[in-house]
Amino acid sequence: MLRKLLYSVMILALAAASIGAGEYQKLSLRMSTTVGEASNAAVMCRLFAEKVAEASGGNIRIRTFPSDQLSGGSMPKGVEMIQRGSIDCAFQPVDVMAVVDQSLLALSIPWAYNSYQEAEENLLGAGGDYIKQQLAAKGIECLGFIHNGFRQLTNNRNEVRKPDDLRGMKLRVPGGDVFVNFFRVFGADPIAMSFSELFTALQQGTVDGQENGFDLVTANKFFEVQRYITAWNYSYGSFALVFNKETFDKFEEQTKDLFRRIALEVCRIGNQNVVDQEADKRKICEDFGVRVIDLTPDELQAFKSMLGDYYATMKARYGEEACTALGIK
Repeated sequence: MLRKLLYSVMILALAAASIGAGEYQKLSLRMSTTVGEASNAAVMCRLFAEKVAEASGGNIRIRTFPSDQLSGGSMPKGVEMIQRGSIDCAFQPVDVMAVVDQSLLALSIPWAYNSYQEAEENLLGAGGDYIKQQLAAKGIECLGFIHNGFRQLTNNRNEVRKPDDLRGMKLRVPGGDVFVNFFRVFGADPIAMSFSELFTALQQGTVDGQENGFDLVTANKFFEVQRYITAWNYSYGSFALVFNKETFDKFEEQTKDLFRRIALEVCRIGNQNVVDQEADKRKICEDFGVRVIDLTPDELQAFKSMLGDYYATMKARYGEEACTALGIK
């Protein structure tokens, strides 16, 4: 209820600001995202472009590029290109944008959120405000967030039900010590690797497994080359809808209002997609023959009980301001 009210108030305010707007300026922009074209974030890129084109009477055209095509498959380079303005706008994972401010990784601290609603309300409030402020200082304008999903663990070696099951397992992680240090606690071997290289690495056995939500697991067909999924919602991830700030600041005010209004609408749809489709995407994996393992509360607690020093280190590293804003307890 709260998140619906927040969205409604924001959209009404931006719609009111647009009343009386004349013809929109003519623009041709490029929009990128890290993930493949079937993933929710890529679908939302296309929806954003379509709605902007329609609302502007065709004056604002946005071409979309999935799979980090514009940055040669490099996630960090994609963020750098947004900062430089060679990419105009994007749906970028918040944990990837931590290359410009490591405190953004606090959003990914394990088991920080109990539900999608809890995470969404934080990003509509203090958490989202904090991320927007940090990105603005680095030349990036942030207009909203969509769920990347709660991360699950997939692998091709053995069932993971207890910490020892992870020992020696080679796992692709997106980079960032919040992920690397987490898996090292359990004796795994985390390897930072670009998302664009992941399917081949899983197929060839370069890594045993990876961690992503069901949306990316199905959209990128990781389930076809993985035998086990541990469904443990261990870390929450989000995509941010961002623009190069210098580019955004030069837009006419009615154009800025249009982008803000449609961003809120698209982010609401993108979030609901993840919530509504997650069970169906899990079933796709199960129907293919992947064994999906749900941990009992006691099994889950066995992992959490080993993280005392890890939590202390991560909170100290990312700082009190970030952890308080993002609701990290």
